Amino acid sequence: IKDVARGAGVSITTVSHALSGGGALKQETRDRIRELDEQMNYMPNRSGQNLKSVRTGVIGLYVEYIRGFYGQLADFMYGKCRESGYELDVIIASDGRAVLNNLLSCKVDGAVILHDRLCRQDLEILMKAEMPTVFLDRKAAGRRMSSILFDSYQTGRMVAEYLYGLGHRKILLVEGKNTYDGIERSRGFEDCLEEHGILVAESRRLYGGFDRKEAYQAAKRFLSEGMSLPTAVFAANDDSAIGCIQALHEAEISVPDQVSVVGCDNIELGQWFLPSLTTVDTGVADMGKAAIEEVVALIEGKHQGSVTMIPGHLVERASAAARTG
Repeated sequence: IKDVARGAGVSITTVSHALSGGGALKQETRDRIRELDEQMNYMPNRSGQNLKSVRTGVIGLYVEYIRGFYGQLADFMYGKCRESGYELDVIIASDGRAVLNNLLSCKVDGAVILHDRLCRQDLEILMKAEMPTVFLDRKAAGRRMSSILFDSYQTGRMVAEYLYGLGHRKILLVEGKNTYDGIERSRGFEDCLEEHGILVAESRRLYGGFDRKEAYQAAKRFLSEGMSLPTAVFAANDDSAIGCIQALHEAEISVPDQVSVVGCDNIELGQWFLPSLTTVDTGVADMGKAAIEEVVALIEGKHQGSVTMIPGHLVERASAAARTG
């Protein structure tokens, strides 16, 4: 197959796609490869096609669920996969062991992982196996391992500075999971407020779990306890922000007239929700495309793994306003 690829001036993956009927190739490219294949009497080794050395033409995206942000990410990744001659398999797994078993069974050529159930030992196994892997939820780098991450610390600082500039001082923080993004967004937010002389008390910190229903229930409990109403809420992601707004609406609290709400991730629903959601566009399109480019480079051995940070930008909509009174 290497000889066919060399003769056609294409990659081994392109030859594999052309001969198997897979991939997104121009018909003229496919025909040229097949013609050269016949001239060279190439015969694939069928017994070796299940070995790691033979590529599948598939990249795996490993997640815990596919709603909201995850669905958008998968869409952008799939488009880039098609451009690169790969297919994308989305594997929804409940735990790290299931992810590891699938990866090491050689069903994919490389992996993009956004799954917080993988532990340090799992990462060590992947690194030793030299499985081309890109993480979207932790810092990791090795010969065939990279990370593409949102700059979540700066995202948290950006929201804090924005709300402070609007005059808000009593702010409720709805935190996400105990993951890289959840921790860094909260840390950046609190660091910035602390520099302005504002501390986020435990009573103004809720756990929303990056989940709409969980954030809704946490906000309902907070409101039912008769606590002093904040003038603004920062939710660790848009799903959590939408859950909070729903709880505020049911309590007949106006957003943003009484309480401003800011989310994070800029999911598609945010612009159609009422009121439309002020958020941080964390660059999901950039992340999806960069993740595929990086995993393909690792598969093809073009460079060593590295850590890349993607900056976000504020998207102002109707759910946040200057504090009045």
